[in-house]
Amino acid sequence: MVTKQLSISEFKAHCTEEIRGVEKGDTIIELTRHGKKVAVVQTVLREVSPPDLASWMGSGRGMVAYGPGYDASASAWEASDWES
Repeated sequence: MVTKQLSISEFKAHCTEEIRGVEKGDTIIELTRHGKKVAVVQTVLREVSPPDLASWMGSGRGMVAYGPGYDASASAWEASDWES
């Protein structure tokens, strides 16, 4: 894969041709303004879609392990934690 640096004005003049090269996966374009890189144009690595609620619910099941002596009914805080 070739990385090409183009000024924004060069990119504007040849945008369609440059995008075709990016779509093929041949090129990554670094856009510059006054010699400084300001943006990168490259192919999408993968489509990201949000997970549906059904797949998300319960996804952490079985991920917590409790050690010996764990008491689920015990308070997480002591009363002294809240007194000044």
